Amino acid sequence: MTHATARRRELTGWLIGQTRGLLAPLGLAVIARVLGQLLGVALFVVAASLLIRAAGPQLSGQPVGTGVAVAALAGMAIAKALLRYAEHYAGHYVAFTSLQRLRDAFFARLIPQAPAATQGRAGAELTSRATSDIDRIEVFFAHTLPPAVSAVAVPAIALLWLGIAVEPWLALTLAVAVLALLALPLLTRRGAVDSADAVARVRGQIAERLGDDVQGMREILGFGITEQRLDGLEDIDAARTTAAAQVGTSQAIRAGLSVLLQGSGLIAVLLVGAGIGASPAAIMTALAVGVGLIGPARGFEDYITGLDNAFAATARIREIMDAVPAVSDSASRTAPAAFAATGDARESEAGSGPAATASRSGAAASVEFDDVTFSYDPNAGPQALECVTLHAEAGTWTHIVGVSGSGKSTLAGLLLRGWDPESGVVRLAGTDVRELPLAELRSRISLAPQRPTTLRGTLRENVTLAAPDATDEQIVEALMLAGLPDWTERLAEPVGARGQSLSGGQLQRLSLARALLPNPQVLIIDEGLSQLDADTAAKVRQRLQAIENLTIIEITHRADLIDDAAAVWVLDLGTVVESGTAGQLRSRTGPFQRLEARMAYDA
Repeated sequence: MTHATARRRELTGWLIGQTRGLLAPLGLAVIARVLGQLLGVALFVVAASLLIRAAGPQLSGQPVGTGVAVAALAGMAIAKALLRYAEHYAGHYVAFTSLQRLRDAFFARLIPQAPAATQGRAGAELTSRATSDIDRIEVFFAHTLPPAVSAVAVPAIALLWLGIAVEPWLALTLAVAVLALLALPLLTRRGAVDSADAVARVRGQIAERLGDDVQGMREILGFGITEQRLDGLEDIDAARTTAAAQVGTSQAIRAGLSVLLQGSGLIAVLLVGAGIGASPAAIMTALAVGVGLIGPARGFEDYITGLDNAFAATARIREIMDAVPAVSDSASRTAPAAFAATGDARESEAGSGPAATASRSGAAASVEFDDVTFSYDPNAGPQALECVTLHAEAGTWTHIVGVSGSGKSTLAGLLLRGWDPESGVVRLAGTDVRELPLAELRSRISLAPQRPTTLRGTLRENVTLAAPDATDEQIVEALMLAGLPDWTERLAEPVGARGQSLSGGQLQRLSLARALLPNPQVLIIDEGLSQLDADTAAKVRQRLQAIENLTIIEITHRADLIDDAAAVWVLDLGTVVESGTAGQLRSRTGPFQRLEARMAYDA
């Protein structure tokens, strides 16, 4: 057994697993197709019998009596149409139900892998897998098992009848032709399989390229690199054309050989019939059966062609679904008692939601990184963090400062358990975050990123993503804290794709309001105020500082905007190079002072 064959058997078993509970409609589709195609063969046989009778007694030895035969033809045609409808209805019910399950499973498996599985991967490429690739699998569910079964069952039944009732040698001759037709797609598909894989892979590259170009259209036009991007797209499309041409060539050769075999089989029936002295009626009946069997054989060839594309798409889907999440979670895991107590106090004393944010008295949570080392790719590349130790006291505002690429945002990813460190411990309120259920951990920490994401919908729907049941009072309070008081009357306004109707500063404040709404214990501001003017940013910081019992960690490169009394940790190349209050760091020559001087120079 070749590797390709074993791989397709594995993919077949995996896809069939998606049809659990759907055996009844799948069986109906198979039975309806077999009966319908047998009726198709019978139509040709009855028609042939009419021609035999019309030719006179010298062929049939019977008088022409067409009434019953015509009625039989009409009845079989109607029954065949009903069976065809039943086959398609049942087959597509199985297909679309299975595709729905597959999409649900795709996203269910992708979510635990995020953000590790989505970072660095184009959204358009993932969308292509979730839509186009899954759609291509439809041919497997709707057009695989019924054609495969009918391709064997229909010829076997028809030829058995022909051999018993008419002439065994003619049946044997047709059997050889049918076997050759069924073997042809299997013998010529090796190259087609590789080409189908190549087409699927290049389609993903095209989707990724187009997604990047659409999202970066402003930069492409601004830098005048339209021609370069189009040339790159043409190169990828040329590769797709080459791969598709190989698939088309294979299909064309197979189709030509199929027609040749079909014609050769019918000619062989004439030659064998004449050689054995078969009656003209027997030869015409055998020819009718042979013509009737072209449909099942051609259906098998068509399904094999579609199956190559379906398997290529399935392999791309499984690449995502079978990936191991970067972090593990257990639904049965419970938070340690000491940690749970901080949450109970937070909910009972402070209330739920940001309506109580400015005056709450629940327990805040400390954050600690203890000798943490981490790399996004442990097998290659430099360490993103190396032996990092830092802490943020509960209820304080701590700044993590450094140039771009120093590892600041990586700390936020580890705290939220997008990844786990290779060594060292990350603690929330004194508890190793790996001991906490992910839902519990992430409900206590909110992130306001530099480039927030918006979904197509209203302002209200985007603000309440993390707290969909928030009251109007809670939403208004969060908007006021984020410096968006004018939005309180605009919550029903729509937000376009990727927030294009909002400015960068509005997007960041929307993200901040969204982060405050679930009433977190820890708020991470990852360059989340970088696009605000100095006056607006200062006012937002003033409001946030008034919130009691909230631990704020601000990740920033703007050392010049930090108050003297604020706690600061300076990172460079993934290591802590300096720490203290901003005032202390300003008073001595060091990384913080150099970073601040650089900000002043750039300004």
